[in-house]
Amino acid sequence: MQAGPDTLPQGMPSTSAANLRRLVWLRSIAIPGTAVAILLAGRVYSLPIRVAPLVTIVLVLALVNAWTFRRLRTPGTITNVEFFAQMLIDVMALTGILYYSGGSTNPFAYLFLLPLAISATVLPPRYTWTMVAISAVSYTFLLIYRVPLPPFDHPGDSSSFAVHVVGMWLGFVLSAGLIAQFVLSMGESLREQQRNLSEARERALRDERVVAVATLAAGAAHELSTPLATMAVVTAELAEEYPRDQYPRLHESLELLRGQIRKCKDSLSVISAAGGAGRAEAALPQRVDAFVRQAVAEVRRLRPNARITLAVDGNQPPPEIIVERTLNQALLNVLHNAVDASPADVRVTCAWDDGRVRIDVQDHGPGISLKALQPGHAPAVSTKHGGLGLGLFLTHTALSHLGGDITFADAPGGGARVTLQLPLARLQPGHTA
Repeated sequence: MQAGPDTLPQGMPSTSAANLRRLVWLRSIAIPGTAVAILLAGRVYSLPIRVAPLVTIVLVLALVNAWTFRRLRTPGTITNVEFFAQMLIDVMALTGILYYSGGSTNPFAYLFLLPLAISATVLPPRYTWTMVAISAVSYTFLLIYRVPLPPFDHPGDSSSFAVHVVGMWLGFVLSAGLIAQFVLSMGESLREQQRNLSEARERALRDERVVAVATLAAGAAHELSTPLATMAVVTAELAEEYPRDQYPRLHESLELLRGQIRKCKDSLSVISAAGGAGRAEAALPQRVDAFVRQAVAEVRRLRPNARITLAVDGNQPPPEIIVERTLNQALLNVLHNAVDASPADVRVTCAWDDGRVRIDVQDHGPGISLKALQPGHAPAVSTKHGGLGLGLFLTHTALSHLGGDITFADAPGGGARVTLQLPLARLQPGHTA
């Protein structure tokens, strides 16, 4: 599996550190093995090898391994660049050992494939293909320049052995390219599978939270129905007790209050019937510009001190979409949050083309901290005083259900810009969810 980026945030575990630790243990086996092979070649088989440079290379590699072991015990992030440099040390050591022991004619020349396979498994593609090039160049160098070892250079004085050596070189180059390509492709497939599993887990957690919110909402709807009914009765009695001609200001307030009570009762009835409501019953066809204008007008009516400017742009005539209650509430949530942040200046832009609808809501408030954002693009916690942290979460959930998305960015001149994007195909009349 591919390692992480070249640099990791402070405190995060490095995959390259774990891989380098495995490399240290692999060297701990290879170094004494190489020393034993040199001893056997010189003492037992009496091969004419140059022991001094070979032993020097093994000792240098042992010192590097000891230093690397101490490096792993100190704090700090092991980057992919450092791990790649360690792999290059192994390639150079192997090249030096093979140079003094027959070069490309040595039967252990295929050990070049080992660091290549490790690089293809744990490093990004750019490092892997660099390792392919370096390994191929090293093998080619050993094909031309080497300290000959008679048993390998001229076995049985065969004149066809040179062709055999060239064939080994060609086989190595082809094997290196195929291993790199295959392992990289396999690693990419595994990473894609992990991304899909991560997204599935995120959706499952989001759905679980939605179910919990829906359960609480159903309970709240049941509990609120009684006090709302009481408020409706009280306002009606107040309207009868105090004549309109004598108390016009009071009746204006009572009308506003009764309107809000009706809106609350309507919303509660929607929550109660949500389990069995079909899309046709819960949504109405509406032009996209009219939908946005209606939402802005609703916020202006409820927040008379807010200054909201609206601009629309797109192909004419505006497309007609199915406006579900969840979509309408999602836009209202964003608009109310913007007014809370900067009631004196909120700008709404609605644009569309043949494929998508884009709604930008920009305020000039303190903005949304990037630390509050989670992978789903919605703040993980409420970013305003007294907030419950549900508004933008439910907005993101509603948009995701419709195939859309919500993103956050810094607005020019300060504040935040929230962008809602929706696919027209999913909102067209006649589309089945």
